[in-house]
Amino acid sequence: MKKTVLSLTLAASVLALGACSGGDSKAIVTSKVGDISVADFNEKAKALTGSYVMQQLVTEKVLADKYEVTDKEIKEAYDTTASQFGDGFTQALAESGLTEQGFKDSLRVQLLQEKALKDQAIKEEDVKKYYEQMKTELNGRHILVADEKTAKEVIAKIKGGAKFADVAKEYSTDTGSAKNGGELGWFSVGSMVDEFNDAAYALELNTLSEPVKSSFGYHVIEITDKRDVKGVGEFKDEEDNIRSTMINKLNQTGEAQTILKDIVAKMAKDADVKTSDKDLKESLKFFTTTSEEQAKAAEEAAKKAEDNAAKDSEDKAEDTDKESK
Repeated sequence: MKKTVLSLTLAASVLALGACSGGDSKAIVTSKVGDISVADFNEKAKALTGSYVMQQLVTEKVLADKYEVTDKEIKEAYDTTASQFGDGFTQALAESGLTEQGFKDSLRVQLLQEKALKDQAIKEEDVKKYYEQMKTELNGRHILVADEKTAKEVIAKIKGGAKFADVAKEYSTDTGSAKNGGELGWFSVGSMVDEFNDAAYALELNTLSEPVKSSFGYHVIEITDKRDVKGVGEFKDEEDNIRSTMINKLNQTGEAQTILKDIVAKMAKDADVKTSDKDLKESLKFFTTTSEEQAKAAEEAAKKAEDNAAKDSEDKAEDTDKESK
């Protein structure tokens, strides 16, 4: 659990830099070899982490305008981490360069980000679909192959009379299930990759799927049984937990950070965030540009470079032609 603290170290440390105040000439550090003034400290801090501090402060400000994090929520998050470390928590904070308040400040930003993700990264219809699927468990089997052509060949064999189990043992690259004839046993929503999950829940019993593409290859799926899941509450009681589960999955795949950056970028634009500091302007411009806009700009830059290269090639060809004449 040490990562919980360490992952917040930089955010907390750089946010604390803004607290250095007083006269610019006042010494913040004294020594026999020379003092460090507040002005020196702030200048170096800005050069090293100014862009990051600005981004963190803007993130907190725009998110706090829409979402609320209570002292109770911060305390609960703090106490949860503290209990995981036990007597070593104070030392863990010190090793990470954190004060108690600095850690709480970082938790506040993290909780604001979680609220924004839950609210904006997950569509309502996806939450409702997940809720309906969680009411049912499936028992099924599959055959995993490398390409669509082979998947269609597998389907044709089974429809032609071959036993699913025999074809699975012959073709499936999922060695774990192949030796059992492709059997997966009982599984519930969220336990399989999204493409497989949605295809499986949409299937009628004892019906072969069309080839289903996922990051693992192409699946041929058959659901052999279904059963109700007991203890599922009303949608209003399950919704928050479903959103948390879906956010955790985004975190695991690494998608959450890109989505969060785009959320904050759009909110910062809507809030007309600007800076008069010339050293921070480019950083703010990048920070308030969504990944889609960045991709488009990169595509346009690549096209422009390609056009310029083509024009240079044409010009050289013309010059060579003139010289030859």
